[in-house]
Amino acid sequence: MGLESYLFIVEFKMPVPELEILGLFDSIGMTHLANRHTIRTENDYGSYFFELRSDKGLTEAHCVLRPTDMTLSEFSIRFSVISPKTVIDQTFHLFERLNVIKPIDIYDSEIRNHIKRKLRNEGKVDRWFKGLEGTAEEDKINKMCYIPIDSNVFMQNKLGIAKRELVCKNDSGEIIEGGPATSILIRKKGLFDKYIGWITKEL
Repeated sequence: MGLESYLFIVEFKMPVPELEILGLFDSIGMTHLANRHTIRTENDYGSYFFELRSDKGLTEAHCVLRPTDMTLSEFSIRFSVISPKTVIDQTFHLFERLNVIKPIDIYDSEIRNHIKRKLRNEGKVDRWFKGLEGTAEEDKINKMCYIPIDSNVFMQNKLGIAKRELVCKNDSGEIIEGGPATSILIRKKGLFDKYIGWITKEL
């Protein structure tokens, strides 16, 4: 997903059959990107891509099914750090609509990265954040990543996550994809310090 995206993991409390995926995302207002769809087979992973593009921003969702999966247990959702802060309300509105239809739990991947960057500086995990697998501390970190479906709580940013603060302060921004599209624009407009400089704040 890249450093240029703010990433969440959405877990369904009850897995969704594959045949219901398209209808479910359509019902919450997301468009299926059929040109990026890959079919799951007994030997290969399959992927579904969705987006909600509006004047508030661009929210992207990615569902992955393993060869043996008949249901979807979780998916990722993201927006670019260059997005206007209105993309936060847009994304949390999607969460709210989805939760009514299929109850979900939301986990903020940036909380995990925020904590593990600090642990890496302390030598408790390695460069790739490995070293706590199967421990009580790892379990504690995973639980800390759970967030309520409340954009106001998200924007309070009580943990002081630099990446979240960046988006929350974007009164204006670009309606742009996360990943390579964002990084190209950052370089093109000379915005590296503003949008990637968050890394140095947490290292």
